[in-house]
Amino acid sequence: AGLVGGVCVGVWRGGLVGAMGIADMVLRLPGMRGLAGVMSRTYRGIVERDLRAMGLRYDDVLNESDPEVKEVIDNLPAEEAELRWKRLKRAVDLDLKKTTLHPDLQKEVDVWNPYIRSRVELLKKQRLERQLYE
Repeated sequence: AGLVGGVCVGVWRGGLVGAMGIADMVLRLPGMRGLAGVMSRTYRGIVERDLRAMGLRYDDVLNESDPEVKEVIDNLPAEEAELRWKRLKRAVDLDLKKTTLHPDLQKEVDVWNPYIRSRVELLKKQRLERQLYE
């Protein structure tokens, strides 16, 4: 094991394994796919619960430092941008008051609506196509 080009690598079954290959290596171990599935569902449930409590969607909290996410947010339709801004303001207000959204309102929140992620994927696809033609 060691560093190659700043990436941690190791030897597994006679082959070289990079940092990205470690996850694949671990998932090949007996029982690990099932455990990863359980952990994934548990984490997703926790994220959903916390977002619902604040009245947010998953896309509302995407990293705006990502250039594609920032570009999509900057180009959202006015109504959608305003709704996002209101959700974020409400979440900050609830957090400052150390409270959560009323349970009846929490049920109405569509946490997984991909209103930004779908546009980011489209933007990435368009950029890739442009690069292929240049």
